[in-house]
Amino acid sequence: MRNRESRVFDWNSLPAGYAARYEHLNEEYGQLYSTSAERLMTISGISRGDVVIDLGAGSGFSTEILAHRVGRRGRILAIDPSIPMLERARERAYPCPITFHRGEAEGIHSIAEEEGFLGCDAVLSSFTYYYTFHDRPSLHRAVFDVLGTGGRWAFNLTKYLGEIRIAGNEYNEFGKIYVDQLKATVARHGIDPGIRNDESSGQFTDTAWEAAELQAAGFVDVEIEAWPLPLTPSQAFRFTLDGFYSHGSRVTFLPALMNVPIGKRIALMQEALADCADELDSHSAPYDSHSAPYIANFVARRPEIHGDAARSE
Repeated sequence: MRNRESRVFDWNSLPAGYAARYEHLNEEYGQLYSTSAERLMTISGISRGDVVIDLGAGSGFSTEILAHRVGRRGRILAIDPSIPMLERARERAYPCPITFHRGEAEGIHSIAEEEGFLGCDAVLSSFTYYYTFHDRPSLHRAVFDVLGTGGRWAFNLTKYLGEIRIAGNEYNEFGKIYVDQLKATVARHGIDPGIRNDESSGQFTDTAWEAAELQAAGFVDVEIEAWPLPLTPSQAFRFTLDGFYSHGSRVTFLPALMNVPIGKRIALMQEALADCADELDSHSAPYDSHSAPYIANFVARRPEIHGDAARSE
């Protein structure tokens, strides 16, 4: 995780007002961040009195929901790399003790040790796990070492703008519609679209790869669910454009667009979306006639005390 050039997003470059924009996105797009966090807490069994690490806490949506879930006897460590986001998170009211720590996912073990959270009951990462995609096996191992016996690691794979395989089924088949339209749009503006930038090749589209890495890290009882977002396909693309793409994402659908100034880049992506929005939303896939975008929610458990020896080297 130390190769900063491969990171999707530079959290240090966020403007001071981004936290407010982030919260507006949640309100505008069906309480997406909030409902995602609630779902992960439910399927991971987080309950009263638990000690939990919120990895990628953002402006505190998930932290606040977690706090009400664990109650006054619980404790939460909220980790995020962004100063503006943590400042907003600190302004919220919480019914349990919260420890805030600025840091990145790669430092979770040292942070947990420093703050007294080693042996915690759960680690949760809601809608933030994507930002660690370049070294996820190392993150799984680090989380394993932070958890206590029986501790749960809950996160979601938010690959909803392109195909993803969950339990052998294909989801989000509408992604190709947008990419094809984007190629046509940039070509119309005199830009060679080049080859699609598929940063998620293989390991990001096949959840079986993720499950295997979890097991290699020592986890057991790996469960994966296909969870529909409260958005249409066109809303999902618009949500992404309004969010991290508009604030300097280093990944885009076409490599040629990374050589275009960000303002023009977003304008081209928005133009393409306007041209294919109706087709996106009318596209009917076998699994869901409404073609809702899906993400994969994961929950894995650290086994009993002998589990350390079971971890693959």
